[in-house]
Amino acid sequence: MTKYIFFIALLSFATSYKAQSNKGKSGVSVVSVKTQSVLGANLGYYVQFKNNSSSPVDGLKWTATFTDNFGKSLGTRSGEWQSGNFISAIKPGDTTEDLENNYVKGATKVSVTITSVHFTK
Repeated sequence: MTKYIFFIALLSFATSYKAQSNKGKSGVSVVSVKTQSVLGANLGYYVQFKNNSSSPVDGLKWTATFTDNFGKSLGTRSGEWQSGNFISAIKPGDTTEDLENNYVKGATKVSVTITSVHFTK
């Protein structure tokens, strides 16, 4: 029984160690990142952000890091989102989603780190 518990604990540690991590900034968090694959090729990703601050957000910049299933880094790309004529600023407590098209050969996972947040004035 002890060996079984040790094995489960070791397995969960290894899984959490390899998990992708997203990082927010200035009260804006990355809720989820989903890869967009067509015929086994990663063509981009969907990212969802949540404004946890007390001010509306009208611009975000981030870095996306692409890896394969073994955790090997395959490069980074920058992304950005801005409100405008048809897209409203993210109100406090609300979320928004963005689609980025980035082909990275061999990539199966992506993690997002927010690098800049712009609040409305």
